Amino acid sequence: MPTLDLPTLDLPNGRKLAYREDGSGPPLVMVHGSPGEGRSWGRVVPHLKERFRTICPDLPGYGGSDRLEDDVPAGRMAAMGTAVARLVDSLGEPVHLIGHSFGGNIALQAAMQLQAGAVERIVLFEPVYFRALQLTADDTALKPAAAHFEDYARRATAGEPEVVRLMIDYWFGDGAFGRMPDPVRGYLSAAAARNAIDVRSCFVCTSTAADLASLKQPVTIVDGGTSQEVVRSIARALVTLLPNARTEGLAGANHGMLDTHPEAVARLIAT
Repeated sequence: MPTLDLPTLDLPNGRKLAYREDGSGPPLVMVHGSPGEGRSWGRVVPHLKERFRTICPDLPGYGGSDRLEDDVPAGRMAAMGTAVARLVDSLGEPVHLIGHSFGGNIALQAAMQLQAGAVERIVLFEPVYFRALQLTADDTALKPAAAHFEDYARRATAGEPEVVRLMIDYWFGDGAFGRMPDPVRGYLSAAAARNAIDVRSCFVCTSTAADLASLKQPVTIVDGGTSQEVVRSIARALVTLLPNARTEGLAGANHGMLDTHPEAVARLIAT
């Protein structure tokens, strides 16, 4: 999928982070999932840009952004969080930090690295923060998910054709991959090996309970009413680890809520 020329932020070692910007008002930094780009928020932004300045980065290695120096799972989420934190710092004013799926993980990583007051509020849409299940010893939720995604990551790394359906159908429902348009299936299949690195990074995160407890700002964690039960397990775990967190359900939605329920997603961000 071609990427238009986008504004960029200089990162260390000559790398650049691309982002999309629209609207005016208090800044919202909105972090996409994997594999994806800042335009993943394309259906949500129109419902926000009259009241907010929306800034949607392409995470390192996606869209118009340069890759990380090392494409390995260990430290990957923290490194991506550093890139987003630098973007927040460049804005020069407090932001609301929003994340979907893997982007929710990166939003948390960025918030941990920023000075107090840089982030006023965090909204996470089905973060895949499996580290929370590790920290709360919820093996009942963690072990089946870990086994499923390690099988997927192994096969994706080996180049198995269309194995990305294991990831897509898990989050979006049985048969979801097959119902997608050919260009979307092609993009997802081509990105599977890179997505596998992101997936594995979710299970080797080293953030501590103290790191999460340091986030004092309000955090809203949203799950879809028809989503996998593991997203609610993660949300419950995060509520016990974050000092000022609450959960919100979105009836009739699953992991694809940015596309299927964009107005409701925007309302939860704006509220």
